[in-house]
Amino acid sequence: MSDRQTAFITFYDEATGQVKFCVVPRPLVQTAIDRVISITVPPDAPEHPAAPFTDEDARELGGMAIMSLAGPNPELRSRLQISTETPLNWSHRDRVARRKAGN
Repeated sequence: MSDRQTAFITFYDEATGQVKFCVVPRPLVQTAIDRVISITVPPDAPEHPAAPFTDEDARELGGMAIMSLAGPNPELRSRLQISTETPLNWSHRDRVARRKAGN
């Protein structure tokens, strides 16, 4: 990996209610990346693709980012005004969160 590779990190700041992002040198976070599942954009992209990234690809990436942050944050979920292919059901995530909280 070259030293110029970067990673885009997005996160929800509970203290401010804001979605934030930062760009960091990838070697600083590579260990974390190696421990999780990575999803390609678009999800069906082959290795070494020549296809351009489109406006739709950019919208889908943004939607995936916001949805992944909204899952564990009901206060962010309540602000979503996003159209999805199928209706969202957060009940499983809420049950898991309640179990972790001991409720």
